[in-house]
Amino acid sequence: MGSLAALSRGLAVVVAATSFLIAPALAADAPPEQRTITFWSDGARLKGDVFKPRGLAADQKLPGILLIHGWGGNRANLNRAYAPQLARKGFVVMTFDLRSWGESDGFLVADEKLPAADEISDLSVDVQHVRSIVNPLEMIEDARAALSWFVAEPNLEADNLGVWGTSLGGGLALVTAANDRRVKALVTQVGAVNNKAAFAEIPDEMVAGWETQRARGKITPYPGPESSSPGLEGFPDLIAMKRYDPAAYWDRLAVPTLVIEAEDEELFDRKLNGLALHESLQGRVPSRYVAVPGKHYDIYRGEGYARALELAQDWFSEHLKP
Repeated sequence: MGSLAALSRGLAVVVAATSFLIAPALAADAPPEQRTITFWSDGARLKGDVFKPRGLAADQKLPGILLIHGWGGNRANLNRAYAPQLARKGFVVMTFDLRSWGESDGFLVADEKLPAADEISDLSVDVQHVRSIVNPLEMIEDARAALSWFVAEPNLEADNLGVWGTSLGGGLALVTAANDRRVKALVTQVGAVNNKAAFAEIPDEMVAGWETQRARGKITPYPGPESSSPGLEGFPDLIAMKRYDPAAYWDRLAVPTLVIEAEDEELFDRKLNGLALHESLQGRVPSRYVAVPGKHYDIYRGEGYARALELAQDWFSEHLKP
């Protein structure tokens, strides 16, 4: 796919080092109920968890929140640092591993040509199980599948949902909220929400050439080490990165939106991301912009983490509860 040296800056703007999350000790009260679940997204099995306050009656309904991790993250981080804390505030909460991350299935590539058939048939074939792929277009589908599973959960007010996402997950959360009327509130935390600006230096012609090479089998169907960049986990699909455009959904957002950014954000220009998103919502939907002291990763620890969590808890309580 050509030299990646010129792309490192673009890649950095969508990284979410959620492995840096440090959860505080749980409060002395009983922890929320937690249940591990499996759901499907385009034929892939994805793993998730559901958290509920203890002692709910069978007919008791609460608003829900879907949490979306970022680049290189997984639901285990969210299960420690966010889901129990939100459930204690009176929400049903769902976390999940995006495809090819955590405990979710990855992408499968058959090592041999499959036999022609006119109907469904059982086959035994050797396949490659491709992991750690960063493809935001597929991730949007995973988030949609997670929401579709979540709305049938008992004790959930299915038309009264919030979506929260961090870094790369912040853009995924935005697209999810813009596409589903059941979502009533959004929180994007240190979110890369303007991917076109981040990847503007990659010519469209170059990406078109990569697509032709992939279609003709001259490059692998999924990226590998050739697309990796120092400091970033996994293998970004640069074709998908170029096509992914959460900013195209700004005008479609119709729900109260909280934008949390790092005051000294070093991975992207926040004037082109969260601040621009906030300004685009003025006079149309309730929106709040807060810059928390520190750099990108400081949002996951110490005072930055505590402040951002409090802001999200208050936002969802204000806009999802009577």
